[in-house]
Amino acid sequence: MTWVAHLVRTMTGERGAQLKLAASGTWSIPLNGLEDFTVTVDKAQLRGLEPEWWGHHRTSIAVSWRHEDGTLDAWVAGPIMGPPSETPSTATLTCKGIGAILSARVTLSRDYGMPGDYQGDMWQLAHANVTRTGMSLGSIAQDIVELSTTRKLGGYLPIRYGSPRETGSKLNQRTYYGYNLANNVTWKRLTELTGVRGGPDIAFRPAWTDGGMLEWVMVHGTRAQPAIEQAWTMDLDTTSSTSPVASTSVSTDASEVTNRVYWTGAGEGAGTLIRMVQDEPRLADHMPLLESVGSTSDSDNPDLLLSHAQAQLDDGRSSITQISVKIDGSDQRCEIGRWRVGDAALLTLGDEWLTVPAGTTTKRIIAAKGSWDSNLVDLEFQDDGPIEYEEEPDGSAP
Repeated sequence: MTWVAHLVRTMTGERGAQLKLAASGTWSIPLNGLEDFTVTVDKAQLRGLEPEWWGHHRTSIAVSWRHEDGTLDAWVAGPIMGPPSETPSTATLTCKGIGAILSARVTLSRDYGMPGDYQGDMWQLAHANVTRTGMSLGSIAQDIVELSTTRKLGGYLPIRYGSPRETGSKLNQRTYYGYNLANNVTWKRLTELTGVRGGPDIAFRPAWTDGGMLEWVMVHGTRAQPAIEQAWTMDLDTTSSTSPVASTSVSTDASEVTNRVYWTGAGEGAGTLIRMVQDEPRLADHMPLLESVGSTSDSDNPDLLLSHAQAQLDDGRSSITQISVKIDGSDQRCEIGRWRVGDAALLTLGDEWLTVPAGTTTKRIIAAKGSWDSNLVDLEFQDDGPIEYEEEPDGSAP
């Protein structure tokens, strides 16, 4: 087996038993999203372990790629999300990335769960804001994680920050209001930062320490380079007879094309704040009206609504072309562990495609998936470009 799975204590990174994979399982890694994977094992092995060692949330599973020299490269890791699904002889454990724990955390100025003046604590929670000024969005993201983990009872996670902090008076500002609990979910706030136009990609990549413990390394883009730093660039030539590429396909999605966008903000009923933008040149060029609606329900800033609407209009000017490539992940030219989701790669295509030009261009890996019984990996590539939102005019959170 090239893939190796271990049990891991979520809060400490302590490595437990190696799991004997009993059947195929699948894994999926999206850019700026939650990893998703399943591991199927013989129930006899789980019966030989203390139940807490395969209990949901308290235990994680780390699956590593084993190189020819025997070293392990942690590939995907995260908590078991619930009790196993069973057959008479096997148990299937469903896992997600460590972001699943952050999806169940709230960003607050301090821990309000300690014993004491409960009523007074809740008043303070509602009135205490988290404000960061003069920081890059990546640095703000680090602070969000810090406030949601080490500052809370039972909140610690073995997360290490692997990207530089950036400060400066001309950088960003964010304010998260204490009373706005529903919108202060940690993963939601991190996702918002990645969605800002020019905002950083963010990933929590598992890694084994020299002492055999697992940690998640939080890496992100910088002010100057939103993509996560990479040390190596994969070069795939789909036209070569000796290429590690097994297959290639091209798909185009025009479902998000729009030429008029309405955006709603705070308020109720007829008092709801609304702004609208449209692309008049396209409307005058025999393109039928295509309308879409977005919302930032807790914002009373009309300029912010306009910037969100304009960003969606810009993104909706053309269809999205996605290139799917199946590679042999055991080939040194594209070996698992040498590249990561979020990396830029060189991709050479032939002249058989209608919607993409022939030649070598730089594309970004936006997703990868595979299974534990195969070395083949499905990669999804797109052109680099803005993602979702313009930077907020006043620097505050939506």
